[in-house]
Amino acid sequence: LALTRLRKYNPDDPHTGLMEALLTNSELGEVDRMYLSFALAKVYEDVGQYDGSFSYLEKTNPLCSQGLNYSIDNDRHLFVRIKEIFSAESVPLDDVPDESPSIQPFFIIGMPRSGTSLLEQILASHSKVHGAGELKAISKLASPIISGNSDEDFNQDKAVLSPNKIASLRNGYLESLAALNVPETIIVDKMSGNFRFVGLILSAFPNAKIIHLDRDPIATCWSIYKHFFASKGNGYAYDMDNLAEYYGLYRGLMSFWRELFPESIYELCYEDLTENQEEQSRRLLEFCELDWEEQCLDFYKTERAVQTASAVQVRQKMYKGSSEAWRKYENHLQPLINGLQN
Repeated sequence: LALTRLRKYNPDDPHTGLMEALLTNSELGEVDRMYLSFALAKVYEDVGQYDGSFSYLEKTNPLCSQGLNYSIDNDRHLFVRIKEIFSAESVPLDDVPDESPSIQPFFIIGMPRSGTSLLEQILASHSKVHGAGELKAISKLASPIISGNSDEDFNQDKAVLSPNKIASLRNGYLESLAALNVPETIIVDKMSGNFRFVGLILSAFPNAKIIHLDRDPIATCWSIYKHFFASKGNGYAYDMDNLAEYYGLYRGLMSFWRELFPESIYELCYEDLTENQEEQSRRLLEFCELDWEEQCLDFYKTERAVQTASAVQVRQKMYKGSSEAWRKYENHLQPLINGLQN
């Protein structure tokens, strides 16, 4: 699977036959079968056989969903809980230390597959910025605060955040950034799922730079659906109904944050970035209070480790039109399209 992401296949590539033969092996484990199916979906897409590509996804995605035992109910509950907490008047937004930390965090948020790796690469091309990739620290520190440590805590502390909890998150996150031991004092965290924790981030870091990257809904969800995620945190990805509903939950929560923090979140459209690279890049750096540097336009030349599936794309020049790729599969995507329109 990793190999197929690194190259573009042609119709007579011998790897295709080998993978198809492996897939017929009855002794093949379920995980290996999933990897091969996603790989073959990529191969068939490369050679323009879109029906064949989708057929592999259609077979393997339900297996992924079943294996994770995902329920959208848990995310419905989580998003309601978040809104309950931050609708309360008792949220201690002003109870953080006045001093600025020596390390300044930037957060790129949104949905997976919305261009967050590209955006991080642009910022990380700046001489003062370190791109740290997808850090798990915020989720690890924030999840117990949001969910409560027990049913009793949930019932008794339903809409209250204590200054101690905020301070603990702040200190814990700064420690995790310091542990990276990099010379730059501005560190970008591109864990897109941190959109769930915007309220906590701004409670702990009122001056944090938060950049929300928005992409065409169908393009985003299609890219998610055809992608195998190594982590188990995207269980909604493998079922079109779940995917469409989760996307709706995300959009609803982002609207909630924009109402609550209208000046604190920078909105950037992926399609606008690809159509007007320099203009959008200049505006972005201005929001980030960074001086303009030409190398941010030549981000594809920046040498740094990229751990996500977009590692190949960020080594290439900006290209347009990727948000239209889903149209080749339109006849297969009606459940997703209908769900996003509801």
